Amino acid sequence: MKNKIIGIITVALVIGCATPGGAVKIRPPRGIAAKPEGQARLQRAMAKMRRGEPISLVALGASITTGFQAGPPETNGWAGVASRWWQEKAAENNAEFIYRNAGVSGTDSAFASIRIKDHVLAFEPDVVFVEFAMNDQWLSPQVRKRSYEGVLRQILADSERAVALVAINQRDGADKSNRSEQEPIGNHYQLPTLAWADWQRQGDLPKYFNGSENIHPNTAGHANIAEGIIAYLDSIWNNLPPDDAIPSIDIALPPPLVSDEFQYVDCLGWEKAAEEDAVISSNSWSEGSDKHNEWASRGAPQPEGWTTDKTDAELQIAVKGKSVGVLYAESSLYRNGSAWVSYPDGKTTPKVPINCYVSYRVGYLGWAYAEVANNLGAGAILHIGMGSGGPPGQKTNVVAVVCTGVRP
Repeated sequence: MKNKIIGIITVALVIGCATPGGAVKIRPPRGIAAKPEGQARLQRAMAKMRRGEPISLVALGASITTGFQAGPPETNGWAGVASRWWQEKAAENNAEFIYRNAGVSGTDSAFASIRIKDHVLAFEPDVVFVEFAMNDQWLSPQVRKRSYEGVLRQILADSERAVALVAINQRDGADKSNRSEQEPIGNHYQLPTLAWADWQRQGDLPKYFNGSENIHPNTAGHANIAEGIIAYLDSIWNNLPPDDAIPSIDIALPPPLVSDEFQYVDCLGWEKAAEEDAVISSNSWSEGSDKHNEWASRGAPQPEGWTTDKTDAELQIAVKGKSVGVLYAESSLYRNGSAWVSYPDGKTTPKVPINCYVSYRVGYLGWAYAEVANNLGAGAILHIGMGSGGPPGQKTNVVAVVCTGVRP
């Protein structure tokens, strides 16, 4: 079949170590990645490719997954380089290969939870690499394990889909990531974690970043990340058993380790909120919000939210489910917002800041999630108003409202 690369969302973690010459040498497998059940999903995907059947890959993550700081990003980012391993193996076996990059810069797993259906599952991938260990370290500790598990459960539900977790760390140390929280969740679902720290040498880290950059690896850094991932894939491919010897997959998900609430999310932009008759009042808020260009290129478009530049503005939306949070954009030109929940008996939750104003985001937008209330009760109403902080006269930008635990 004709080989084709369209893009990918990838989730992967690698086990290995760097040799003095720079080549990656696989360490003896450890943890879940060393066990048959930890490799079974990848083995089944590879066996499909070995039979000459079509194979598709998606890489899901943030700016490092998009390839930012690599040149050019799409082809020389870690996901693009790792995808070529699949392309080459598919070509050797006359199998069609389709790749999609579903990275969206500046986002975390809470933000990703509303994208899975449109940016991953819509393309029916056989393999997904998931990379949020960097960005989730800045997500609220009360949210990030719940949202990360919800993302994995959405991808895994009712399928044999192979998922690999990729953990990338900052320049100033292997512990500068959220791997310590994510890896146990991956182990719970028998998913391998491929962590850059497992094959990088700490003394080499400076050469993998440019100038004062501390977050985004350069082209050489992306290449080293991909090298370790490919070494792990090779270790499975080179020992791939006959089809009838590959363990079967139980597609029934186990009980959640932390929570399954982010497996079931309801994303309310102004249009859907109106359809569900959820908007109680939109005093001084306007429909529409700033867009993330990468989001639009990954599949279904970003929902339209709300904006206001009025200090007395108050948006009221009826909400339900387990928790409610606000997705919002960040900029040096935005004003902060504030959100809280009220109930019919007059009780209210504490106000939560929506920090749209970020002084260092000059000329580009950031994206963030703030949980407003958990353990919602009946009759909950979300209120969003303007807060303090940011240039006077500028707008507060809300992308969407997210309700978790809303089962179909």
